[in-house]
Amino acid sequence: MTTGIQNAAQLLQGSIKNALLAAESWRLSEINEIRLRLNKHVSFSAGGKNMYLARDGKICESATGCLTANESDIEYAFKTAYSYSLHSYSKELAMGYVTTRGGNRVGICGTAVTSGCENASVESVKYISGVNIRIARQVKGFADRLFAECFCSSLSGVLIVGPPSSGKTTLLRDLARLVGSCARLCIIDCQNEISATYRGNSENDIGELTDVFVGYPKHSGVSTAIRVMSPQVIMVDEIGSEQDLVSLEYALHSGVKLITAVHAKNLEDALKKPCIKALVRENAFEYAAELSDGFDYAVTKIA
Repeated sequence: MTTGIQNAAQLLQGSIKNALLAAESWRLSEINEIRLRLNKHVSFSAGGKNMYLARDGKICESATGCLTANESDIEYAFKTAYSYSLHSYSKELAMGYVTTRGGNRVGICGTAVTSGCENASVESVKYISGVNIRIARQVKGFADRLFAECFCSSLSGVLIVGPPSSGKTTLLRDLARLVGSCARLCIIDCQNEISATYRGNSENDIGELTDVFVGYPKHSGVSTAIRVMSPQVIMVDEIGSEQDLVSLEYALHSGVKLITAVHAKNLEDALKKPCIKALVRENAFEYAAELSDGFDYAVTKIA
């Protein structure tokens, strides 16, 4: 059983936890997400399919006879993820997710509590109706081919492209391990999914020469990293906003190489996004890695 699944099990209780721990290891290794929905069947996302959990630990394609999550199960997972201290995690609660020890990302679904003004922002969430545990994995060797092709002779800018849950963060995580072993790398880890930092210690292997900025907004994290750590390479997950573009252009003009990821079906779709289009126009990336749903990727030279 992987560490990610073991950590996820700590958020579960009773028959759901017991069934998960009884499941066959080879089936558990395929799971990307564990979902609890109020009064609905416990489900898994695995290999692009939705699966269900039987009381005896069998993982089934049909929900018939499988376990359901009740209000107590939802509340236990939610409160355990937030360490029973919602005040301490008010920012994460407003954003709808928290990263737990080991790097699993726990998303929540419920009713928004807003500021009440005209341009209301979400301040908290109540009446939690769903919890999604995204399993973190460090797959060492996944980025070997990308690293060999893009960094064999010099540092390069790399754009990682793929649809949701295609392995972008997994590829970034392993690429950080390799790049951070030979160059000064700063990771702007807004969601703490790349490094899995816990109380200042990165639980994932991200390289000896790597510094991590956890929880910073991308724009301030990039500018701070350049000012105080003089990186050769900056890694940022999932870019797209105008603020992201401004900060990454600042990094480029400072002579820093960029490694980043974007949600898109393929490189052609990615290049339609204004932020990516502008960065490519400025020769920010020498290579692109296009991921498919099967956790495979193709490397393309783009500059």
